[in-house]
Amino acid sequence: MIKNYTKLGFLFSMLLIFSVPIFATQDNWYLEKEEDNIQVFVSKTKGSPLKSFRGVVTVDNPLNSVLSVIADTSSYPRWVHNCKSAKTIKRVSETEIYNHIVTDMPWPVIDRDSVVQSVKTQNKTSNQITITFVSKPALIEKLPKTVRISKMQGLWELTPLQNGKLKILYQMSVDPGGNIPKWLVNSLAVDIPYHTLNNLRRIAKEDKYKKASK
Repeated sequence: MIKNYTKLGFLFSMLLIFSVPIFATQDNWYLEKEEDNIQVFVSKTKGSPLKSFRGVVTVDNPLNSVLSVIADTSSYPRWVHNCKSAKTIKRVSETEIYNHIVTDMPWPVIDRDSVVQSVKTQNKTSNQITITFVSKPALIEKLPKTVRISKMQGLWELTPLQNGKLKILYQMSVDPGGNIPKWLVNSLAVDIPYHTLNNLRRIAKEDKYKKASK
C-alpha cells in the first residue's frame, strides 16, 4: 500500500517511542491559533526556549498523496516553513532515513542546520502512518555559518477517517540553540506548524503526488 514510501521517510523525523525523552514536555497543550481549519496547540518545554507545538488539520487528500510529499525530501523548501534546503544523506531501509535540513532564519539570527533520523511505522488495522523523527547532530559536520540543532524530536501522524478524509498531526519539540529573540521564539511555535500544514495540503494536490494514491 505504501510502496511510495520506499523513496523515503520525512522531514524533521524520529523513533516511534522514546525510552528517554530529549525534553521533559508538559502535557498542558492549549490552543494558540485556529485558522483555515488548522489548529495549532503549544506547550511549554523544559530545556528549550521554544515552546513545543502540535498542528492538526483534516484534509481531503488521500493518505498516499500526503505521504508521497513527506517522502520527497527535495520538496521540503516548497512547503516546510522556513526550510532553505533539504537532502537525504543516508537511507537505511524503506522505513528509516537520515536527512540534512537547513532552516532559514530572519536577519540577524544565524541559520540552523540539522541532521534528522526518520522512522516510519503503520498500524495494520487502522492504516494510520506514524513517522517519528529525532536529531542526530554528530552524524556529519555542520555547515559553515550555521548553528547545529542538537536537540529535536517530533512526529507526523496520518490517520485515515471513515468519511474518506485524512487527519494530519504534526508535532515537534526543539532547542534551536544559540541566542534567538523572544519575539521570534514565540512566533516560530505557531508559524511553523500552521504554514507547513497549509502548504502540505496544497502541494499534495499536485498531479505528481496525486498519482501516488492510485
